[in-house]
Amino acid sequence: MKSVKKVTLQLCMVGLTLIGISGAGAAQVKAAIEPGNEIKFNIKSNIFKEPEILSVFSATKKDDVKVYYFDTANKDFLGADYNHRLRVYKDSNKIDLTYKKRFLNIPLDEALAITQDHGFTGTESNYKFEIDIKGGNRTFAISRKEALKETSNVSFDAVDTNAAKKLILDNVPKKIKNWDSEDWYTKTLSQAVVYGPANAITYKGSYEGYETDIEVWTYQGQIMVELSTKEDDASKAATIEKLWHDNLEAAGYLSNDQRGKTAFVMESD
Repeated sequence: MKSVKKVTLQLCMVGLTLIGISGAGAAQVKAAIEPGNEIKFNIKSNIFKEPEILSVFSATKKDDVKVYYFDTANKDFLGADYNHRLRVYKDSNKIDLTYKKRFLNIPLDEALAITQDHGFTGTESNYKFEIDIKGGNRTFAISRKEALKETSNVSFDAVDTNAAKKLILDNVPKKIKNWDSEDWYTKTLSQAVVYGPANAITYKGSYEGYETDIEVWTYQGQIMVELSTKEDDASKAATIEKLWHDNLEAAGYLSNDQRGKTAFVMESD
C-alpha cells in the first residue's frame, strides 16, 4: 500500500514538474519580442509634387505637421542611439512626443537580447518594436509615442524649447530614462537644443496593392519624399521591399538619397 502511495506521489510530482515546464515555455513564447517591419523608400522630390502624389498613389491628404528633434549641440543622444521627436499638427490641438532607442549596426538577435536585459518582455502594449528597412539597412528600434495636447508654449504656431524639454522629461518612459542612467539622461536633456522644425505634409494612399504612407518633408530648402508601409510578417516585408524597389527603379521614381528623416533634419544643421 505504501508502495502504491509512493508511486502515486512520484507521478503527481512529475506531472506538476511537466506543467511547470510547459507553463514556463508558454510564458517564454508569450514574452518573446517579435518586431514588426516598416519598409521605406525615398522617391524623387522633383517628380512627386502634390498632383503626382494624389494621382500615382491614389492618395488623400491627411495632415500638415511641424517636426522637431531635441539633442545636444554635440548630438550626444544621437551618438547613444536615442531619438526625441516632437510633432505638432496644424488645425488641431494635438501634439505627439516619440521616444526611440535604436540599435544601429547590431545584429537583431543581439539587439533583442540587450532589449530583454533592460526589462522588456515584448508584452508592453504601449511600446512599438520594429525593424526599420531603408536603403538596404535594417535597424531594430524600440519606440513609444505619447499623445498630448498643445499648450500656450508648445503649439503649431511656436514651440518654446525649454517648455518642450519639460514635456519630454515629464513624459519620458522609465525604461528609456533609466536605459543608461537617469542622471545621464536628465543632464543630457537639460543641455538639448532644438533641430527643426521641418515642415511635413502627410498622405494616405496605396502602391502595388499595399497601403502606404507618403510624407513630404521640407527643411532648409531641401525636400524629401518618403513612401512607407508596415508589415508584421518578415517574409512578406522582404517581398514588398523587393517589389517596391524594382518597380520604383524601373519607373525612374527611386531617389539616390535614401537617408532617414532624422538624418535629413539633424545632418542639415
